[in-house]
Amino acid sequence: MAAAIFAAAVISCRSAVPGTPMTPLRASSGEDALSQLHDRVAAFAGARSLMRVRATTAGKTQSFKAQLVIPNRESMELIAYTPLGTTAVTIRADGDRISFVNHVDKSSWEGSPEDLARSMSIYATSMKPADMAMLLIGLPASPAVEYVATPAGLQSASTSEVTVVFDPPQFPPKRVVVRRGADVVEIEHMEIVSTQ
Repeated sequence: MAAAIFAAAVISCRSAVPGTPMTPLRASSGEDALSQLHDRVAAFAGARSLMRVRATTAGKTQSFKAQLVIPNRESMELIAYTPLGTTAVTIRADGDRISFVNHVDKSSWEGSPEDLARSMSIYATSMKPADMAMLLIGLPASPAVEYVATPAGLQSASTSEVTVVFDPPQFPPKRVVVRRGADVVEIEHMEIVSTQ
């Protein structure tokens, strides 16, 4: 139900994202790119992304705008917007503590990563929510994931539950496709910035 609410969220969002644009990679090989990306993870001090999202869950497709906020390696916040630009859904994670608020229906819950996986079918329980958020912006934060990289950035990442494809493979990413079974979430990053 929460996945349907999240997917039903929206089409409009706030304008520019405050911060400094992330610099592209300059790597000589996929291995070099992966090494540089791990260095960026180690030095990570915050990021934001303004995104267009198209989610297909249980055969139903919804499109909306959202903002992904990653203040540090342990926390994340995903805000989905209504067509009027107001907040529809907010998902916050601090370590393994999850908070889900549906502002439209005025409902909420708190729980674990497993509860989040039941609510959002594309979420991988083998990763912390903040690690999944980092992966969506092209950073290989979780050791539980198998990564494939090109000199420009990540090409794909996979666990036994979820596959993430970067099209084209580059950092910062422009288009990310997350698949879990028949469910697909397509993300177009309109802007990714460092907030350090």
